[in-house]
Amino acid sequence: MAKTQTLSFPIRLPDAMQAEALRLLDASTIAINQIITDLWPQLDLFVAARSGPAWKQVEKHLLHRSGHGNRQERCEMEQAGRILRAQASRKQVFQTILPLLSEGLIRPAQGKRPARKDQRQIKEQVRALRGQMQDAGEVADAFMAMTNVIEQACNRYLQTEEFPTTYEELQPPPILSVGHLTFAGDDGMKVGQTYRARIEVSHFCAISTRQEHCRARLWLKLRSPDGRGKWAWGAWSEEILLPSIVFSSLWQGATIQAPTLREIRSDDGSRVAVLDVMLQVPAKYVSPLEQESRVLGWDWGVRSLITVSILEKPEGDEPYRQVSRPVFLDTGGIDGRQARLRREIDRIKACREHYDTLIKQALSAHTQQHLPLPTDFPCWQERVSDYEARIKQCWKKYERRNRELAHLASNLLILLALLYDCRLICGENLTTLKTEGHGRGVRGRFRNWRNNTTVRGELWHVLKYKCQRPV
Repeated sequence: MAKTQTLSFPIRLPDAMQAEALRLLDASTIAINQIITDLWPQLDLFVAARSGPAWKQVEKHLLHRSGHGNRQERCEMEQAGRILRAQASRKQVFQTILPLLSEGLIRPAQGKRPARKDQRQIKEQVRALRGQMQDAGEVADAFMAMTNVIEQACNRYLQTEEFPTTYEELQPPPILSVGHLTFAGDDGMKVGQTYRARIEVSHFCAISTRQEHCRARLWLKLRSPDGRGKWAWGAWSEEILLPSIVFSSLWQGATIQAPTLREIRSDDGSRVAVLDVMLQVPAKYVSPLEQESRVLGWDWGVRSLITVSILEKPEGDEPYRQVSRPVFLDTGGIDGRQARLRREIDRIKACREHYDTLIKQALSAHTQQHLPLPTDFPCWQERVSDYEARIKQCWKKYERRNRELAHLASNLLILLALLYDCRLICGENLTTLKTEGHGRGVRGRFRNWRNNTTVRGELWHVLKYKCQRPV
C-alpha cells in the first residue's frame, strides 16, 4: 500500500455563510463537550484498537444523543472520539511515569525564589525510563510525551503540594472552547446529510491571449440550526476560488477527504468560520543518502536561528564537501520583540499576583474576623480580570510570531534547496534538548527560552509539511 500524506488548506467562508456556519459550530461544540464529559470516566475504553472510525467506538458507549440528526451526531461523535483517543494515549504515558513522581523532582524554595521543577532530575529520570524501552520508534515518540506529562504533574504538585495518583486528577475533561467539527462521519460531499460540496477543476487555454487558465472552484451547502434552533439546509454558497496549489494537487491525482469546519477567534472577540479542505497526496520517499549528489544541511545556531550549507559528493568514495558559503538566518529583530513581550508578560503577572494577594487577604479577614470588604474590592477583581485578558493576548501574539518565524525559516530552506537542486534536506533534530541555566542578562535568558520551547518543534513540523506540497 502506497504511503500518503494529508494536506490541509484553510478557506475562509463567504460572508453570506458566516452566520449559519457559526451557529452550526456553536450547536456542535455543546454536543461534543457533552460527549467528552459523559465518557471521561470511561477513558480506558479508548485505549483499544483504533483502526476504524472514532464515532463507531463512541457510539457503543454513548447513552444520550444530541438529537441533531444521525449523520450530524456521527460527526460530533467522531470529533469527540478523536479527542478521547488522544487523551487515552496520554493516560498510558501517565501510567508509565507514575512511579517516577516524587518530591525529588522539586527544588525547594530558597530565599525569595519559590519552589520549582528540577529540570535536570526530570531529564535523568526520563532518560533512565527511556533506556528500558526496546522499540527505537517508541523511544523517539514517547520522550517528549513523558517529559511533558511529568512537568504537568510537577506543576500540579507546586499548586496543591500533592502529586496526582490518577490521570483524571491531573487532567480535567478537555472540552472545546473554540468550535471545531469534522465531517468525516458523513456520507461524502455528494450525498452528505450534514454538508454538500462541489469542486470543479478546469484547465483551458485562451486562443486570443495564448495563456493557460487553471483554477479550482468550490460550492458549499450546510445543514445548520436557524435562530430558533430548527435544523434545515441553507442555500448553496457563491463560487469559492481555491488556491492554485489545490488545483495542482487535484490535477496530479490527489484524493479529496472529508473537510473540517472550525472557527478562528480574534483578540477582540470576533469570530470567522473557516473550512479546511483536506487532500490526500502520495508521500515523497527519501532516497538513500549515497544516491544523492547534493544535499542541503542546516544546523541550529545560538546568535542566528539556523545556519545553512550545501554539500556535494564528488565522484568515487570521497566524502561530502561544502560547495557554498554558509547562510545565516539572523532573527535578532524578532528575538528582541519576543524578549520585550516576555518581560511584559512577567510584569503583568506580577501585577495580577499583587491584586490576587490583596483579594485573598480581604476574603480571609472577611471570613475569619467578619470585617467588611474594602471599598476597592470590586476594582481589584476587575483589574485581575483585565490582567488575565492582557496576558492571554500577549501569549497569542507570542505564538503568532513563533509560527511566522517557523514559516520564514522553512521557506528559506526550501528556496535554497530548489536553487541548488537539492532533493534532500538534512538537519539536526534537537526538539528534545533543554538548555540548562538561566543565561546572563535579558538576551541570554530569552535565548535559552527560545532554544527550549516551540520554535524548534514548530520549524520541524512546518518544514516536513511543506516538503510534501507540490511546487
